[in-house]
Order: sequence, then structure tokens, then C-alpha cells
Amino acid sequence: MDKKGNITRRRALIAGGTILAFGGGVAYIGSRSDSSGQHYVPDTTHAGSGTTGFDVDLDGRPIAGKRDAPVDIYYWTDYLCPFCKQFETEALPELGRTFLDTGDARLAVLPYPNIGEYSMPAAVWGRCVWSQVADSDPDAFWNWHTAAFAEQSDSGTDWADEETFAAVTEQTAGVDLSAVETCREERSSSIRERIEPNVAVARESRIQGTPGFVLYNRDSGAAGKLVGAHPYENFAEAINQVMEA
Repeated sequence: MDKKGNITRRRALIAGGTILAFGGGVAYIGSRSDSSGQHYVPDTTHAGSGTTGFDVDLDGRPIAGKRDAPVDIYYWTDYLCPFCKQFETEALPELGRTFLDTGDARLAVLPYPNIGEYSMPAAVWGRCVWSQVADSDPDAFWNWHTAAFAEQSDSGTDWADEETFAAVTEQTAGVDLSAVETCREERSSSIRERIEPNVAVARESRIQGTPGFVLYNRDSGAAGKLVGAHPYENFAEAINQVMEA
């Protein structure tokens, strides 16, 4: 199917075909799966390839889970987003153990810079860290990813700057700060350009902020949407419905 066909099909899903809406823009507070489960590192991480039937470009993106998992979870996020941090610490660990590590679903991390002035530079940092470790030590990306969210202050976005992200990068084992800085200098423009098409997919899916999720059954074409920091139970219900649709 060509790009125009993918867009038409996606719009049909969103307009009320097989898309399932599992929540609005409300952020839900959920219980942690256990006291030690706040830092999730997937059993399997791979770099995505190609464009999916939902028109999401996965080329080179970090994906948690097995390549042949039947359900895609497109996760639009911003390192400055407090509700994204809430999802990462409260729902993701159990979601990962139950669906990603078992091969039932895979989760693609997609930047959606929308919170503050440093949202886009932070997204570039993340992309460059991933590029540097993807082949050699993908777990290092997840350690950096968690550490970046851990830097959030209780209020505002003034904490996010060059110094903070450089320190996180330097302190993350397996990540070479100089290589990441070179990537930022040489590839920042191209990375920014490649972020926008996937953000456009989110907006067409009526996701106006972060965290936002589309769950997509690649075999049946069924799709669902969640917006906000839902508890694990909401994700489990949504994934099961999309798997069975």
C-alpha cells in the first residue's frame, strides 16, 4: 500500500472504522506493580525498520519487544512531560513484563516535543544516544532514558538544559558523550525533520499531547488509542481488545 493509501486507511480507522478509544486526555494515577519496578529495561530491544500500515515511520527507532510481536504500541513522549514520567515509573514496568517481554506486543518510542523550549533538543539527545548504542549496548539507551526522566523537577521546565542532558549522558554507562555530541552537531537538523511526520500521525489520531498511545494490530488492522498516564490495567484491557479484534 502506498503512502496515500496508508493515510486514507488511517483516517478511516480514526473516523470510526475499527479504531477503539480507550480513554480521553485524563491522566490516571495507578499503583506501582512493585516497589522495585520503576526502572524497566526490555528483554529485547531492536531498531525499527520501514513504515507501518498505520503510517508510522519506524526506521531506526528504538523498539522494546520482539520484531514479530503482533501488536504495535506507538508511544509519543517528551522528556519534559511529567505524565510521561508517571507512565514510565508506574505502568511501563508491568506492561513490559506482561506484554513486551513475552512477545505479545512491542513498544516504539516516538518523540512528540510539546512541553517546553527544550523539548526538541531533548528529543535530539535521545535520538543521538540511541544511535550511538543501538548496535552495541541497547540497554544503555533505556538506562539513559530513565535517568533523563529522573531529572524532572517538581514544577516547571527550567531544569532541562544542555548541562543537565550532558551530565546524564556522561554518567550513563555505555554511552559516549563525545560521540553523542558529534551526532547532535552533525545530525540535529535531519533528526528534527524526521520527528515531524510521526507527530503528524499522532495529531491525525487526535493525540494533542503526551503521553499518547496508538495500539495497532498489524495483522487485522484494528487500532486503539490511549491518552494520558493510564494505569497498567487500562493498557492490558486495550491491548487484549486490539489483539482480539
